[in-house]
Amino acid sequence: MLLFLITSLLAAEPAVPDAGIQQVVATIDRVARENSARPAKERATGDALADLYIRSACQSGLPARTIVLGIAYALDPTGSIAANPFSSAYFKDVESTEARKARWATMGKPTLRGREDWLSHFVVSAGLAVAVGEPGAEFFGIQKEVSDAVGKEKGKGSGFSFTDLNADLGGIAFAKWLTGSDSKSALAEAGKRFMGGNFLPDPKGLPDGLTWSSFETNWGGLKDARFQAECERLRKRAAECAGYTGK
Repeated sequence: MLLFLITSLLAAEPAVPDAGIQQVVATIDRVARENSARPAKERATGDALADLYIRSACQSGLPARTIVLGIAYALDPTGSIAANPFSSAYFKDVESTEARKARWATMGKPTLRGREDWLSHFVVSAGLAVAVGEPGAEFFGIQKEVSDAVGKEKGKGSGFSFTDLNADLGGIAFAKWLTGSDSKSALAEAGKRFMGGNFLPDPKGLPDGLTWSSFETNWGGLKDARFQAECERLRKRAAECAGYTGK
């Protein structure tokens, strides 16, 4: 499976810079500056701030794929999607290092379900789903958790987090919806009423911070039926979020 996935990624059509991403980033930058200029008690913060950014991007009139890639770049402070060798070409010359620093000085702290890191997982996985496909996005998300689990085993690292994986799969489902066959309607809906909590399942009760040994003891490894079944359950929950079903 791993060899097949890597072969597919290498054989995929090469990514090329998308000038529209700059427009998405510029839109979010403008909204950030407008928000930061408001009196403190009137500023959007946390989840409401992320919602504001995503709604604004979806109202830009650009293609859905470009919007998803722009959101992934603009709302992730780590810059991981631009550093990924399989997606980096999309983001060539989007902004200088100085411009990125200046933008983040006014971006505030947007969150998803109260967490900055879950927002990063959500938007980056959405962007990777567009850039390399859903299997590739899942692969990179899971490998990040494996790295964190192995790191924790050695005394550094946050451990394998199913709550992070929940956010990854939520982002992939969002990208699939926004770029799907009814993309125009999805963009219009997201532009009007996007609320992150309606697109990410409640992670309460999901295991978190597992060392690799603990993960293997409880889940048997990445190929084990128990882990595969849990991934499928999380995918199903993501696809059935209120943002898609209206329930």
